[in-house]
Amino acid sequence: MCDIENEQDVAILVHSFYEKVQNDERLGYIFDDYAQVDWDKHLPKMIDFWSNLLFQTGRYTGRPFRQHIPLPIKKGDFDRWYGLFEKTVDKNFSGEKATLAKELARNIASSFEFRMEKGGLIQREQE
Repeated sequence: MCDIENEQDVAILVHSFYEKVQNDERLGYIFDDYAQVDWDKHLPKMIDFWSNLLFQTGRYTGRPFRQHIPLPIKKGDFDRWYGLFEKTVDKNFSGEKATLAKELARNIASSFEFRMEKGGLIQREQE
């Protein structure tokens, strides 16, 4: 199995990962039903995002956290997101960049969850 070596690999990672997200009963709802993501616009942005993180291309300059603030995020959603990401990387790639991608994704998930919890933005489960 090869490492993430180029833009084509980044595109494979992004498309494979978000296919899993769309098919996930919890995350699919957030992306498709609640946020009504336009996948034709979102996927190229995510390719730019990951390309920038892994290869310093400079193609992504947005602030992704802000896009997550209005979403109905519950405790554990970021763990679920990361788990799908990790499985996608492990299924398709192996090597230094693959490991870096997983580390970056774990850091993003942890940071977003922390910031949302601190801001009271994580929805509480109904008791």
